Amino acid sequence: MLGKFSGKKILFISARFFNYEKEIQKKLESFGAIVDFFDERPGNDFITKSLIRVNRKLLFKKNNDYYNEIINSTKHRNYDIVFIIRGEVISINNMKKLKEHHPKAKFILYMWDALSYSPNSKKVKNLFDHVYTFDKNDSLKYSDMKFRPLFFIDDYKNVANSKTDIDVLFIGTVHTDRYHILKKIEKQLEGSGLSFYFYKYYPSKFLFYLKKIFNSNFRKVKKDEFYFKGLPKKEVLENFTRAKVIVDIERPKQNGLTIRTIEVFGAKKKLLTTNQSINEYDLYNSSNIQVINRDNPVVDINFINQGFKEPTNEIYNKYSIDYWLCEIIGKNVQMEKMQERISNMK
Repeated sequence: MLGKFSGKKILFISARFFNYEKEIQKKLESFGAIVDFFDERPGNDFITKSLIRVNRKLLFKKNNDYYNEIINSTKHRNYDIVFIIRGEVISINNMKKLKEHHPKAKFILYMWDALSYSPNSKKVKNLFDHVYTFDKNDSLKYSDMKFRPLFFIDDYKNVANSKTDIDVLFIGTVHTDRYHILKKIEKQLEGSGLSFYFYKYYPSKFLFYLKKIFNSNFRKVKKDEFYFKGLPKKEVLENFTRAKVIVDIERPKQNGLTIRTIEVFGAKKKLLTTNQSINEYDLYNSSNIQVINRDNPVVDINFINQGFKEPTNEIYNKYSIDYWLCEIIGKNVQMEKMQERISNMK
């Protein structure tokens, strides 16, 4: 199955996201693919990232120059696959240029965010041969989007079945209503005798103070409750190893399972989540997953104290990065080989 990647040239464009882009590139290269990676954004500074989200037109020249540089530097590479995650920045014009220079390539888009959070993706997705999304609602709403949940990387397999000394763990960025949900959970745990550790990450102190100014519900929140430096992957894994139950809270308008949810499954840890749609997935097991109401999150202490129930190998492997890549990219490489054989027979 993995041999079909051997020697295939892949242009991979993605935003940098807690090094997942590096894990994807590394895995593709381990399969034998030749991968050129480029950041989706022309910069990862606060101003650039903010303007991309608020008003991309203000960065038109910077974005255009950046993508023209990518296009010109790779136009003779004869890619087999152009793989883009999210497509938040690339313009329709630059997409068309890429397709002109790589007419034989299969263009694949994967959305690991809801389409409502990335309006530019909605504009460019029709220029791709295949579009995948982690969000089931988006796949139902748009006929050209195929549903495919996210993945866990190999490191989480090593965490499975470890000894624990933290009953409940949260590690993540504090956005939307996450802070207030976490505080409600903390209050319940404080009187339960259970141990817990919540690593509440905020992208910058500047953004934190802005939120305190413009969000009345955030005014009394103390800076000391937050960490302003992301936790390295090694420390995330160490904490996962120690934890019995892990909390995950998806964005309010998001339907798909977050990558944290899949990682918890890969680590064979129990999950406390606000995502009401998780019971529609084959990884759902009420012994391992408790769904809580985001407005009134009630934690079942008995659930925390119960052990983890092992999933079948078939379901477990389905959510690994290997199977994720084989389904999204591998199938299309195989289709390309079949088309080549048909052409040679004519």
